[in-house]
Amino acid sequence: MSLRRRLFLTLCLVVLIGFFAIARWIRGELRNSYSQVVEEILVDYAHVISAHAEAHRLSADGFKSLDQVFKQYKTHAINAKIFDFVKQTPALELYITDLNGVVIYSTKPDQIGMNFSQWNDVYRTLRGEYGARSTRLDSKVSRSSVYYVAAPIILDSKIVGAATVYKTESSILMFLDQALNRMFMGGLFSVIALGLIGGLIMLWITLPLERLRTYALDVSEGRRGLLPQSKIKEVRHLGEAFEKMRVSLEGKKTVEKYTQTLTHELKSPLTAIKGAAELCLEEIDRDQQKRFLKNIIEESNRSHVLLEQLLKIAALESKRELDQKIDIDPIEVLNETREALVGFWKPKDITIDVNTKLTQLIKGDRLLLFQAFRNLIQNAIEFSERGSHIDITAERSNEMITIKIIDQGAGIPDFAKDRIFEKFYSLERPDTKRKSSGLGLSFVKEVIELHRGRINIASPVNNGHGTCVTIEFPRKI
Repeated sequence: MSLRRRLFLTLCLVVLIGFFAIARWIRGELRNSYSQVVEEILVDYAHVISAHAEAHRLSADGFKSLDQVFKQYKTHAINAKIFDFVKQTPALELYITDLNGVVIYSTKPDQIGMNFSQWNDVYRTLRGEYGARSTRLDSKVSRSSVYYVAAPIILDSKIVGAATVYKTESSILMFLDQALNRMFMGGLFSVIALGLIGGLIMLWITLPLERLRTYALDVSEGRRGLLPQSKIKEVRHLGEAFEKMRVSLEGKKTVEKYTQTLTHELKSPLTAIKGAAELCLEEIDRDQQKRFLKNIIEESNRSHVLLEQLLKIAALESKRELDQKIDIDPIEVLNETREALVGFWKPKDITIDVNTKLTQLIKGDRLLLFQAFRNLIQNAIEFSERGSHIDITAERSNEMITIKIIDQGAGIPDFAKDRIFEKFYSLERPDTKRKSSGLGLSFVKEVIELHRGRINIASPVNNGHGTCVTIEFPRKI
């Protein structure tokens, strides 16, 4: 089956499912709305009857007059055209019960003497609550429900009975069926129109996609295909993406780049280790031997850290979301990180202040956040001058929490700004003139994005100096 046909059938299926789902929902809403309107009217009727019973103090004369009214009402020839529905038959009934729930009057004489105290309309009304119920005459027939609404009969400030009026659901469903029929016809016309329009749209979209498919097949089979052009922006961008993918696959540039860089990064420590080991084999004094052995250990640790960081980043890149999420106070983690790095900033006489009263929690991985904050703050320390200041702030705006780490260092050179998150890319530290592994900020970026956040680094921030790292977290992820 062609892509065009699949898309068209999928569109038709989605439209049909959506139509019937919406129709079902609207049917339920209409039914509830009609039922609410009828119930509201029945409330008025019930209170009119209870007022009549109160006026006659539940006397036989009162019941007699009420009976005469209802008998006369049922003999009326009703011919009311309500929109498309013609009403011809009276549908209102009632009964009155005493304080014990026993029927003392009913428009259906066979109900007199029955005990209705177990029914919600009577039971709740006699206790001073709103009483109403819906009961099916036939449990197997969904449209056989009858709506009952009661009002209290009060004499001398005491409830002495309940007046219930009721009406069959069938009179309501006639209006509902008419509304649904009109809606169905309108919806059916809309579905047909959407199907036709959708077919034209699919044809308009899939023709250039078909040309892209042919181009992709040519590339996969080693033929030099010509990239098709399209006036549709999205399709044009897709074609450009195919072209970039072709270049990437043919040259394997990404793999080669990482392999070469890793080889370069490991070559230096391995060479140093080899040289120191060879010197240790020669006859040298004890102090020189210790120095060379120390160098071997340091370079081994450097290689170990490099590989460990690569493994961490690879593990993060393979994740689409965090394994576990707990409530975390980011300010608490920042303060812990500050204390953990005291051995770095204290010797340089640097002050680090966490200036915020934010108490908002986020959800995430506490260890990963700690490691990310540690990388960022350690970077700020290493690039800051002796006696300078690092300011950490946090604030809440809309649905985001914004954390800023601002140092007073030399800032980031223009040539490095676009590569700052690139793996293995690093700048010399002012104090040691040595570079790091270049994996720290790449790790930080992966951690922040796993927490559905964003990170941005701006430099300079003040009179040509300083760097500001801005991290944004959603309050809920």
